[in-house]
Amino acid sequence: MSEIHLGYITYGETRTKRGQVEIVPEDERIKVMGTHEKLKTQEEHDAIVERLVMNRLMNPNSRRNIFPLSGLLYCEKCGSRMQFRVGKSKKQGQCWSALFYHHYKDGSKCEQKGKVLDEEFFNALFERIINVDPNILQEIELQGHGYNDTKTMIAVKEQELQKHKRALDKLHESYEEDIITKQVFMERKVVRTRQIQKLEEELQDLRKVVVDESSNPTVEQIVKRVGQLRELWSEAVIVKRRIVR
Repeated sequence: MSEIHLGYITYGETRTKRGQVEIVPEDERIKVMGTHEKLKTQEEHDAIVERLVMNRLMNPNSRRNIFPLSGLLYCEKCGSRMQFRVGKSKKQGQCWSALFYHHYKDGSKCEQKGKVLDEEFFNALFERIINVDPNILQEIELQGHGYNDTKTMIAVKEQELQKHKRALDKLHESYEEDIITKQVFMERKVVRTRQIQKLEEELQDLRKVVVDESSNPTVEQIVKRVGQLRELWSEAVIVKRRIVR
């Protein structure tokens, strides 16, 4: 996310070498503050980034409260995703129903029946959510360690890539100054170019992994969201009791 709203202006994000544009590492860029009035504080910026990360964990319809549990309910018998429908009943009025339309390859239908999302269902869901399986939390924590290891590996390979690029620049200078012959230059250039290409491909794959894993929730985020659910659930129950009275 751009830091211009924090009052920063960054210079030298890209540079051109031999007609090719390359991205400059962050530690080599020039960052200046105070050239214009900042529109938000660092705390507000961090809160926005956190909200954007959380939004990526939920589909847009869920954020608009259209399908609150979309993509979260699966059939216990065959593992396929449940679908939702709004209906009306004499007892509850308008209500949500989780339905199932999956058919096996032989044409037979899964025996799982639909379920009206009534108070009993949501109470059971609430208990299931707040009592998070410790094994799941441990698995998520291990994934977080893997994410950090991947970022560390990216940093190491980026340094190695810059090292090879600097060596290639020096190789060009040596050839232009007649320090080495054309044959030596071409042989070393082929080796350096292959190393650079290999590192760039490895970095591209690693960055894809980081992007994919960055949308996964951390243990801290899960604990925080469970706490928020408890508060919102308690408030909703109090409001409902007042309405019933």
